[in-house]
Amino acid sequence: MSFTLTPMLSSRFLKLGNGGAGHRTKDSRLFGWLDRHYASWLAWALAKPHVIVGVALLVFATTFPLNALVGRSFIPNEDQSEFQITVDGPEGMSLEGMSEIVLDVSRELGAIEEVAHVEPTIFERPNHAHIQVQLVPIEERTRSQSQVVTQVREYLGRRPSLKPIVIEKSALGGGETGAYPINVNLLGPDLPTLADYTMRLLEESQKLESLSDKKVTVNISNPEIRVDVDRQRAADLGVRISTVARALRLMVAGDDEISWYREGGEQYPVKMRVLESQRRDMEAVGKLTVPSARGPVRIDNIADLERGVGPTIIQRFNRQFQLMFMADLKPGHALDEASNDVRATVRGLNLPPGYGARYGGQTRILDQTTTNLILAIGLASIFMYMVLAAQFESFLQPIVIMLALPLSVPFALLTLWATNRTLNLWSALGVLLLLGIVKKNSILQVDYTNVLRARGVARNQAVIEACRTRLRPILMTTAAILAGLVPTALGLGIGGGQRSAIAVTIIGGQSLCLFLTLLLVPVAYVLFDELEQKVIGGGASRWLGRVSAATIGRFRTAP
Repeated sequence: MSFTLTPMLSSRFLKLGNGGAGHRTKDSRLFGWLDRHYASWLAWALAKPHVIVGVALLVFATTFPLNALVGRSFIPNEDQSEFQITVDGPEGMSLEGMSEIVLDVSRELGAIEEVAHVEPTIFERPNHAHIQVQLVPIEERTRSQSQVVTQVREYLGRRPSLKPIVIEKSALGGGETGAYPINVNLLGPDLPTLADYTMRLLEESQKLESLSDKKVTVNISNPEIRVDVDRQRAADLGVRISTVARALRLMVAGDDEISWYREGGEQYPVKMRVLESQRRDMEAVGKLTVPSARGPVRIDNIADLERGVGPTIIQRFNRQFQLMFMADLKPGHALDEASNDVRATVRGLNLPPGYGARYGGQTRILDQTTTNLILAIGLASIFMYMVLAAQFESFLQPIVIMLALPLSVPFALLTLWATNRTLNLWSALGVLLLLGIVKKNSILQVDYTNVLRARGVARNQAVIEACRTRLRPILMTTAAILAGLVPTALGLGIGGGQRSAIAVTIIGGQSLCLFLTLLLVPVAYVLFDELEQKVIGGGASRWLGRVSAATIGRFRTAP
């Protein structure tokens, strides 16, 4: 476009000559006022460079407190007009009892004005249900998804017998456990001991203001009938342990498929098991028979049966038992704040040797992304310096140009704090793009200053004249960039809320740091030029003189 479209449009629309269209904007009262005042500001800044440098250092120092105020997260929740609720009932609850509770909850949720559809589902186990809630389109409701979720949490909190969790869908996906921003896996060799530490973590997490919807996967209180086989007696009767296990799995659990049949072009599996009243009766289970070498043998003849409690499911990682702690973020709290709170709580557990914690979910992704973004920004700065050093044939002038980069970061963070946003993946990408945009103004100033000095203009006069000449294109390009980002910053349309973070970061960082860099770059140019003349230039001349004299001396004394 710069080599084809722009010259063509210029030839069609721009007019040459005195009083032509090409001179009206430059000769306007507004620009004349800006030019006069900017020239006086430049003269004052060059006369008192320590003030500008001090202000720049002070602005850069605010990066660290602003970073703490803004906070970091990975991907903010988007209003997708839907969310999911997981409900856990008491251990041992029947499917019929759980169905009645879930249907009652669904009717209450359906009465909310913004709710369009509610779909309850019970799967995995009888006391575990999922409720999918669909809201009316965002343009047809007055409340946001987060506000509706807050109301739903208050309603579910009035049911103490249930363990409800409200999950706002993330762009990451990840299923039920992967949707939680906070995910900590406690590992250890003994399941009961590990369960005790997990419950302690849950108890201590209730004191944290940054977390909501805390949940642990501790499920060791599920009622069960334990069958303790007397291996010696079973061996004497010719009964194998695997035979007892298959019989119980077939008759009690009903997991084995014994046949199948077709009906209407569909094939259905056939499973069998004893009646529910018999499955719950320990004596009835003991009367079940298993085959042996001497004929059928009752289970209670070779095993002791007793009631107890145990885990619903056993999870392992790296050959250790694993239990999860999951939590969501309260509104107004960033992910890094909550992660630091949880890490401090885990350290306070004082886990014994052999036990540990593994952080997953968005916490782990945030740490990896932060490291990668810092590496990307560092490499981008190095490559930028190399290109500028080759372009300007100087080692110091690229530093002058790149001084605007660290100053844009605190202004970007200030914009995020003022708009109540966090430093997430999208706003971090906005910072990365901002670094590439802010340096163009410095390039315009430094490049034209070098052109004027090559024509014989004095340094300070060249700096002032170059900055005044480049002020208009700097303001024009900045205004064009900001105007082009306004539609994205408004966050309209599906997914616009996340994309707007990129535009808002660039708009705030570019507009706010512009006023400081317009004065800092000329001041830095003069200071680094003096440094080059005094230290690098003079030192290099003296070093080359000593080397030349020593070389000539050796040649003279050589035979």
